[in-house]
Amino acid sequence: MQFIQQSDESEVRVLTLARGKANAMNLPMIEELIEAIREGERDDRVRALLFASARLGFFSAGFDVEEVFSYDLPTMRHFFGRFMHLYELALHTPKPTVGAISGHAYAGGAFLALAFDLRIMAEGEFGFALNEINFGAVLPRSLRLALINTVGSREATRMILSGDSVKPPRALQTGLADEVVPQEQTLSIALAHAHRMAQKPATAFAFSKRALQRDAGYLDASEQHEPLDEFLAQWFSPECAERRRSLVASLKAKSSAA
Repeated sequence: MQFIQQSDESEVRVLTLARGKANAMNLPMIEELIEAIREGERDDRVRALLFASARLGFFSAGFDVEEVFSYDLPTMRHFFGRFMHLYELALHTPKPTVGAISGHAYAGGAFLALAFDLRIMAEGEFGFALNEINFGAVLPRSLRLALINTVGSREATRMILSGDSVKPPRALQTGLADEVVPQEQTLSIALAHAHRMAQKPATAFAFSKRALQRDAGYLDASEQHEPLDEFLAQWFSPECAERRRSLVASLKAKSSAA
């Protein structure tokens, strides 16, 4: 794989995001993550999945803005559909999932992190943000539901409508983080949690995880999931298109000046 590194720590499969400085996601990276999760599910020796980053300071900045923001409607429908498939695969996998969030997690990076059973975050001036409203985009219902189930309705409302990033102390207070630890210890502590969860009886863990998700209002993995029409209609609205153009121009200007 080009963008995902895989290694085994005893019964824990470690999937490490490794695409450039900020792990910005494009379609090939998403496809690699999908395949890596499927491989982990198929391998009976793997009893837990740990998601990490090769880059200290970033878990993932989200989607590759310069690439993804240029997609036409059919391409964007396919891309975001595959991303939502990745999110649902990570959410519904019967095996325990732990995220070593060793830096910023924005937009698509935050979406992916919401799918994990546990999130271990690094101390520091890092942000966790669902900032789509800032460039005129909207969140599909399944992602709104995930945030509500994680932090509660009031905090989810604040995060979505403001688009502001949440710092690690606030993340711990609201339940977005299960633990906040020194940055250099993020991976080792997340791995310890993954080993602990891997010792749970697999059948009971899978049943309980699935039942809790149903109780929380999630669709089952076998059910038909929401269409993306509302998301795409807003994505290609004049308002969002103009905000996206401005963001890309700003990023290119910063890159040229660097």
